[in-house]
Amino acid sequence: MTQLSDPPHDATAAPRRTMRGRSSSDTRSAVLDLIRASGEISRVDLARRSALTEATISKIVKELLATGLVVQAGYAQSTGGKRAELLRLNGGGIRAIGMTLDFNRSVVVLCGADGGELARVEAPGTGFDDPAVALERLAAAVETLLEREGVDRESVVGACVAVAGRRGSPMGGVVDTSFFDAWEPYPVASELQRMLGLPVLRENDANCAALGEFWSSKEPARDFVAVYMSSGIGAGIVIDGAIYHGASGNAGEIGHVTVEPDGVDCWCGSRGCLETVASPRAIVRAVRADEGLCERLDVDAATPNPEVYRRFTALAEEGEPRAAAILGRATETFAAAVGALVNTLDLDLVVLAGSGFAGTEEAFLGAVRRRVERTAFMRELHPISVRLASAGSGTAALGAASVVLHRHLTPHRSA
Repeated sequence: MTQLSDPPHDATAAPRRTMRGRSSSDTRSAVLDLIRASGEISRVDLARRSALTEATISKIVKELLATGLVVQAGYAQSTGGKRAELLRLNGGGIRAIGMTLDFNRSVVVLCGADGGELARVEAPGTGFDDPAVALERLAAAVETLLEREGVDRESVVGACVAVAGRRGSPMGGVVDTSFFDAWEPYPVASELQRMLGLPVLRENDANCAALGEFWSSKEPARDFVAVYMSSGIGAGIVIDGAIYHGASGNAGEIGHVTVEPDGVDCWCGSRGCLETVASPRAIVRAVRADEGLCERLDVDAATPNPEVYRRFTALAEEGEPRAAAILGRATETFAAAVGALVNTLDLDLVVLAGSGFAGTEEAFLGAVRRRVERTAFMRELHPISVRLASAGSGTAALGAASVVLHRHLTPHRSA
């Protein structure tokens, strides 16, 4: 029987190969990543687990202490001799900003070097506003947060905005049929960089969610997938601590896997994509097509989609038959797609993240777990864990900050 708890993983086990990189900076990056993942660790354990010499570790630690990236964290328990000094990442040494740019809501978080959230602020999403207006509003939210927290801008190493949609277009971000023409040519990252006076990266929201989970974990190298649902559905694939992007940077577009060949048209140009069945937009569309259900929910054409979805999830939780049927179709179709991903990539961990699961977390989680239990090809070979994201609804924003930290502190993983 497949185990649904986290598979055993010994974070203290010695690696099979040395952490010595192609350059001294890569080696330093790998050691810093090991300190981050360990929480607290001694120089002796660093040498043992990195397969580097004590002299090399001593030199690197000295450099990290001098820069303030690492600080002393007390002493280990005595084993009869001199107590070993412990080291840890300095969470307050540098700061990074993570942002989400969604249709309904934007979130801005300020994080320390350990990826921990220090503060956050929320702002209205893009709506149907002109891109320049929406980005000015987002930039104002960032400035409000920095001013409110009294942050020295010199300590902020950069920002990242998490966005949905395909990479490779001049827009660099949001894709939605309702405002595609306005956003497609818009340079989101460069405009935010101009407004904020900070380096700004952009990354797919699912990749941000995955990297945020990795950065907050205590495992220096773990392969897993984070399936992220907001208005659409995507998957962030982490391999050996780095995001797998694919040939054009669009790996993980599980939302555009065909699940109903004769289904409804999708904005991507295909038909019957997973997003047309299992996303919040698809659920709202199904609700609006049921007059009796609309009457039960007291919604009409003027009711905003987020409010329709909120009322629907509450009714489905009560077990109302028509609402339960719509939710069941969405969760079972979603689970089948995730199950195929588990088999394709031989996964032992899947994380569900994103605001699109709000109010339906247990339904989607249960459906995926049941599917994995029944159909995972390798279920007799190793445990497979399916769980919700540890950071909750703020996963993508925290993950966006982690993209900055990943690039700044551990470049060996993003090279």
